[in-house]
Amino acid sequence: MTLTLKVASYPMAAYSQPNDFPEASLTGFNNGDECNIGVTFSGGGTRSACCTLGQLKALHESGVLERVRYISAVSGGSWASVPFLFISNEQLVHYFAGIEQPNHLDEATAKHIVPGSFQSCLTNAGVLSRLLAAALSGKGDESYADVIGRIFLKPFDLHQPHKSFTYDQNTRDDALTRNLEQSQSGRLKATDFQLQRSNTPYLIVGATLLNHDGLNFKQKYPVEYTPLYSGIRTKWTDDDWFTPDDHFGGGYIESLGYDCKGPYREDRSTAVHTMTVRRSPKQFGDWTNEKAFSLSDIMASSGAAPQEITDTLGLRSLGFPEFFHIPIQTKNNAPKVADEYAHSDGGHMENLGIMPLLARGVSRIYVFINTKCAYFPQDNWQPDSSASAVNIEKTNINKSVKALFVPLRDWFGLKKFEDNLVFKDGRNKLKELIQAFNQQITVANDGLSSYAEEGLFYTQELETRKNKVFGVSGGQKVTVTWVYNQRSKAWEDSLASQELADEIRHQKLDEWDPFQLDNFPHYETFMENAAVINLKGVQTNLLASHAWFVARKALS
Repeated sequence: MTLTLKVASYPMAAYSQPNDFPEASLTGFNNGDECNIGVTFSGGGTRSACCTLGQLKALHESGVLERVRYISAVSGGSWASVPFLFISNEQLVHYFAGIEQPNHLDEATAKHIVPGSFQSCLTNAGVLSRLLAAALSGKGDESYADVIGRIFLKPFDLHQPHKSFTYDQNTRDDALTRNLEQSQSGRLKATDFQLQRSNTPYLIVGATLLNHDGLNFKQKYPVEYTPLYSGIRTKWTDDDWFTPDDHFGGGYIESLGYDCKGPYREDRSTAVHTMTVRRSPKQFGDWTNEKAFSLSDIMASSGAAPQEITDTLGLRSLGFPEFFHIPIQTKNNAPKVADEYAHSDGGHMENLGIMPLLARGVSRIYVFINTKCAYFPQDNWQPDSSASAVNIEKTNINKSVKALFVPLRDWFGLKKFEDNLVFKDGRNKLKELIQAFNQQITVANDGLSSYAEEGLFYTQELETRKNKVFGVSGGQKVTVTWVYNQRSKAWEDSLASQELADEIRHQKLDEWDPFQLDNFPHYETFMENAAVINLKGVQTNLLASHAWFVARKALS
């Protein structure tokens, strides 16, 4: 018998006020004026997850985390953030174990990985063989979620794909109360939920819904997964005379009810609107029915970068996540019908995670740009050059940052990508940021590497412009600290091992690289060390320590 659920739905206006978001009324939500702080962790596979680990430790130790309202994470950033926010307080010491100050890192220490730590998860994160095994065992589009859950959640007893997740005991009890009258209510129990750790920032995980259907077969829509609700905030209709119109978003559904079929009934007579939905029944060739929408699912979806290619080629999911999506609002009140779509990497649309925070009116944001791209100024840049001399196109800055300020060239320069433009006076503000970065950067004499003295970060005063794609209203004043993944000379000078420091400083100058440090800290998202996802112990140790060190400087 298929489980029937009554779940809350949250229709959202096109441009709502911050207090319209459902979490604003939650007990324990950091709603004071002094807590209007958000932190974002970018995508980038295990490289970003490793950086996020160090940055979370810096936030935790500095006391800043206590005043943070939101953590927004994308792809690899979510792989570290989700377990951090759902483990118990007692497990924190194991989660952070092994992150060393640079003056404690010699060759032996750098190779040692503490069992049970999150660094251990990152050092043993091989995906390909696990994904093949999961697919062969009949897990279907749950295969990748099973792999991600076993790697990053199981060591902390969080890989429980039969359990839903929610914010706290109150939201769990609300869900149980709503389902008392359901014929299958006995199958939904308090133990069927995982709860976010109390007194922690509210979590937002970014993903992308792919609609490869009809003539407009490359449509994408930004999805948000949170402890209370999931979905697409703004309302979209894929008008296509070749196939029936597809409707997306317009609000959120309680995360308990995401990836369900329906709605079979709607009730708008109470303050909290509800929908009656059903978990997907078993179908021919599908062994994954009746699974809860779980932590493994959201982490897998947010970090499913290859899926855009496989879905475009018509290869379906190939083990990557596919979820049923119910539109909360439709054009001309068309019927709301759930359909199954590929849910892929958040970085396909916005790889920094800043948009959900701007949509919620957060006024102070720390953006951790855990990029694989080393920062270089334009050629022949001089320290005394003015901001007006900045050449944006010739400066090697992360494209996800650039896209927030100026249009990007797309389709071989035949069109411009403008979906992510969100800051007023973008060209001048981007030049200001580049100018500040340039003044902190030293390019090595060989021209092959660059570094900052302590770390590459800059705080900037900005104002938003209206962005319909992500539902950001214009005219908001926001202070943003950009923290860029870039070599820190102060950290290198503090290393206990001069040999390790020299290997980092002399990147790409010889073929001898015993510690795999030639491109530190900009490891590849894929195919580092000739494997799909594979960082060595020395790499994860140094990368987490480096990220922790720079984050401490940026937060001080």
